[in-house]
Amino acid sequence: MPRPALPRRRPPAFRAAAALTLAAFTASCATTNLPPISATGGGFEPLPAELRLWDESRAEEEKLLEQVRLYDDPLLEDYLGGVVARLNPPPMAANPAIAYRVRVIADPTLNAFAYPHGSLYVHTGLLARMATEDHIATVLGHEMSHVEYRHMLRYRRAAQNRQIGLSVAAVAAAVVLAGEQGEAYEEGDWSKGATIGVLGDLLIGLGLQLAFLAAVNGYGRDLELEADYGGFAKVAAAGYDPAAAPEVYQALLDDKGEPGTLEGFFFGSHPKLSARVENARQWLAEHPEHAGEEAEEEAVAAVEDDRSDFARRIRPVVRDDAALNVELGRLLLAEDQLARALEWMPEDPETHLLLGRLRLAQAEAATDEATRSERVAEAETALREAIRLDADRPAAHRELGLMLYRAGDREGACIAFRHYVELDPDAEDAGTFRDYVLELERDGDC
Repeated sequence: MPRPALPRRRPPAFRAAAALTLAAFTASCATTNLPPISATGGGFEPLPAELRLWDESRAEEEKLLEQVRLYDDPLLEDYLGGVVARLNPPPMAANPAIAYRVRVIADPTLNAFAYPHGSLYVHTGLLARMATEDHIATVLGHEMSHVEYRHMLRYRRAAQNRQIGLSVAAVAAAVVLAGEQGEAYEEGDWSKGATIGVLGDLLIGLGLQLAFLAAVNGYGRDLELEADYGGFAKVAAAGYDPAAAPEVYQALLDDKGEPGTLEGFFFGSHPKLSARVENARQWLAEHPEHAGEEAEEEAVAAVEDDRSDFARRIRPVVRDDAALNVELGRLLLAEDQLARALEWMPEDPETHLLLGRLRLAQAEAATDEATRSERVAEAETALREAIRLDADRPAAHRELGLMLYRAGDREGACIAFRHYVELDPDAEDAGTFRDYVLELERDGDC
């Protein structure tokens, strides 16, 4: 089948970037050799330009929060805040100007980023790939290092010294972003191309230049390497295992066999993940005391306790991120995540409901009747198990009823539809399902 012709019209992100890059900015040279905030501890005083940058980042953050969906789990935020507190070196914690705060964005893509005033963001997609608290510490330590080492200010000054403004630096990166989008279309990866366009339009359209740099573009190889090394040092000082760092980035390289996944792009402007694996190995080679020595009993016990906390807080994230991946059609990744969730939570009705939805999606994608029938049967088993575990869960009755109706079991469908509207009479589609019940009653099927 011939590939659809590409539109001649450039994507909005490219047009915005091309227009904005016509602007010219000039500024006097300023040093980029700034000490980290932790160098002066409680005596740290931000520069006037730094205070202005923080004001900008707070204003940007307000815009960002209007556009993204936060993952509503206060205990997860508390847990991540505890990891940050453990990673934060005393001289950094002593300064009165910056206090870290972690928020989680409900988004299945792999990303984490930091604003220069201390707000840290991590996507559920990234958290769901983490296997231990050591892995989470590695990611958060990297982002904290961007803040501690004042990377946004140093990046801005470097841009000014090259006689370009931060705006131009950001939208120049957007030109690269649009180029990535075009390449994705050329290669026939329409899902990736569309997602890149949405991301670029959101950040550039809202003027979220700092978020663009922090979340997509990165700060360049040298500053990203410094953040890696700073993160590894934090991990080691906090008693986590820095030898786990290569595992983190290797895990992110694993697409779980899913074709067309987007993760590679979202880390594409940072040092490539393979380079980060090498950065971690190089740091460990320079610090052999942390390169896989046998842990003492106390350390082993501490890790086991951490894993227990980790599992309690992360297992719902894995489950809920699987739901997002089912919606996106990333079924192989969702399968892997739900297997983990079921191992952790075998009696969780929501996990069985999601497994039922996954099996139905797999049945729809099946290319032969035998596989389709097998997946439908597995979906029914999962949905009935969800109802057994929690008969008052409306969504399970809804999904089961639709599945039974399509399979020709109209009496079973009627019973399930009735349960659904009784349990959730104010649902947006409750009227539609009441009509289904009336129809089936008129036909004598229930």
